[in-house]
Amino acid sequence: MNSKLPLVLVLGGLSVVLAGCTFPSSRRTIPIGQANVLQRAEMGTVTSVREVNIEGQKSNLGMYGGGIIGGAAASGGRGVGGAVVQATGAVAGAVVGQAVEEVATRKRAQEITIRLDDGSTVSVTQEVSTGLFMDGDRVKVLNGGGGARVAMATN
Repeated sequence: MNSKLPLVLVLGGLSVVLAGCTFPSSRRTIPIGQANVLQRAEMGTVTSVREVNIEGQKSNLGMYGGGIIGGAAASGGRGVGGAVVQATGAVAGAVVGQAVEEVATRKRAQEITIRLDDGSTVSVTQEVSTGLFMDGDRVKVLNGGGGARVAMATN
C-alpha cells in the first residue's frame, strides 16, 4: 500500500473544505457592474459613506492554475484510487484557485450617498483611489460615458 495515500486524502479533503469557505471581509462586496452607476449629475453634500469592496475577477487563470497545483499535490497514487485522488485534488484546487483570484483582485471602494441641491438623494459606489469622502463634504457628481464618479467640489 502507498504510504502517501492517507496524506493525499487528507490534503484532498482539506482542499474541498477550504473551497467552500469564503475569505472574510469587514466591507460589503458588490458586483463590479454596480460600481459607478448614476442617472443624474449635480452638486450636493455627502450624507453618508460606507466602506465596501468591488468584486474581483473570476477568470480561468485562477481556476486552471489551482487545478494544476491541486492535481500535482494529489499525485503519487497508483491505479484507480490514485487517479480519483488526483482528479479530486485538481477539482478542489480549481475551486480554491478561482476564489483566491477573486479575493486578490478585489478593490477597496466607498458607497457614497449624496443629498443633491434639488433635495433628491443619489448613491455612487467608486473605487478609493485618491482620498476618502466624509459626511458633510461638498461634492460634484459627474455622470457620462456610461459611468459616474464623485469628486470634491471646487469653489
